[in-house]
Amino acid sequence: MSLITNLARWEWFKLRRRWMLWVLLVFAILFAQLAVWGQYFSYQNLRTTGGELTVPASLQQQQGRAPRTVACNDLLSGDPPRLPSDLDAQGVAGLAAQCRQQAATLPARTERAYQGFTLPGSLRTALGIVQTLMLILLAILTASAIGIDYGAGTLRSVLTQGTGRWTYLAAKLATLVLITGLGLFVALASVAISSAIATNLAGAPPASAGVVGPTWSDAANAYGKAWLSIVPYVALVAFVTIFARSSAAGMAIGLGYYFLEQLIILLFSSLFSWFSQVADFFLVRNISAWTGGAGNAPGAGVLPDDTHALLVMAAYTAVLGVLAFWVFERRDVAGATGGG
Repeated sequence: MSLITNLARWEWFKLRRRWMLWVLLVFAILFAQLAVWGQYFSYQNLRTTGGELTVPASLQQQQGRAPRTVACNDLLSGDPPRLPSDLDAQGVAGLAAQCRQQAATLPARTERAYQGFTLPGSLRTALGIVQTLMLILLAILTASAIGIDYGAGTLRSVLTQGTGRWTYLAAKLATLVLITGLGLFVALASVAISSAIATNLAGAPPASAGVVGPTWSDAANAYGKAWLSIVPYVALVAFVTIFARSSAAGMAIGLGYYFLEQLIILLFSSLFSWFSQVADFFLVRNISAWTGGAGNAPGAGVLPDDTHALLVMAAYTAVLGVLAFWVFERRDVAGATGGG
């Protein structure tokens, strides 16, 4: 165990000196900010407009105009200058009736939007956004971290110094998992800072509409699930990279599989009713189920439950992990491939 720890420290020393790690972290932080500021501007829009309705082109007096939106506060104000000038009285009355129906749910919508950019709700919202991106970034980082030793030819020199293959690979994979957890923590820390700023800008909270918001335990649970969900994907990309001895192949398969699986599910689920049962054993679909549905292909049906998703993820991790270690232990280590 001490040898794995020392090797993990050495891996961290190598990775932190590479620009790729920090570039990927910046991307994760920027996407996490969408959780705060997207909800903040949605909240401000609800307060300003009272909700918006889309006016189809068929209702507008000027033909050929594109559909546009109108604010419910304007429609319900009764003030003629604020009413749409290009709609007839019947059209305005119909839209106003829709606004009155929406007014009943406006307090709840406003409170949910407020909870979305304030702590702790913003943390859970951010994890839903970052987790999808995280698999893509992780595929790049994992393939690069493992494949660089093949490309540079340093793997042979490391192993000839007495480092066991099993301990070497275990340390590298453990470092990647720990770095991902640390990256998630840093991204959430930036979300917490932004949430404090947005809360101060928003002023007093809206009147309570009885909406039960996320708790700190919900945020902690979402963090743990997001972190655990990356383990089978690390195993997948690591196996492909080791098998192909190339970071390029690992990145291509890691990125391609994420999108290809969802396209396959979307296509075949629309053609065959039974295919959704087969899709319940696909990796990304179960990762989406485990983390709460982020990244699920539209129209792909109901996601599996947590227990099913955890078992499938564990099976992928075990099979791909064993294959990766088996190939790495038995295959001869060649010199530099030059391709990375």
